[in-house]
Amino acid sequence: MNKRFLVAASVAASLLGIAVATPAQAAEAPVYFSRIYYDSPGSDTRSNASLNAEWFRLTNSTKKSIQLKNFTVRDAANHVYKFGAYTLAPGKSVTVHTGKGTAGKPSAQDRYWGSGNYIWNNTGDTATLRNPSGKIINSCKFGKGVATNC
Repeated sequence: MNKRFLVAASVAASLLGIAVATPAQAAEAPVYFSRIYYDSPGSDTRSNASLNAEWFRLTNSTKKSIQLKNFTVRDAANHVYKFGAYTLAPGKSVTVHTGKGTAGKPSAQDRYWGSGNYIWNNTGDTATLRNPSGKIINSCKFGKGVATNC
């Protein structure tokens, strides 16, 4: 892939409110933030549909399944999402939507934070993934209008 394409894709993703990971990041952590959609489209009405249009995606970069039970994701303001029993298959991803929903619907790879408020700040934030013992596994810092890779 050429460098100009990667820069253009990063800028376009940033303008859409999406943080995207680089291939190098996958090699650094067994589970990593592969994408964060931190600015849901349209007006921020706090409707469940709008809240669920804000999400983060974690990807398993290994060749083995990883149990995410008791892993946590938090933002800079310390809003915390805690995984229940969930096994992330090798090379697969799980998407956690901010609003309410039923785990596994519309797909087995969808989970719901259950929040009635937006989690990720559109002006910038930090997402941190920790294992059950509290060790940081991966983090993603992003800002509005900045080409950000997680």
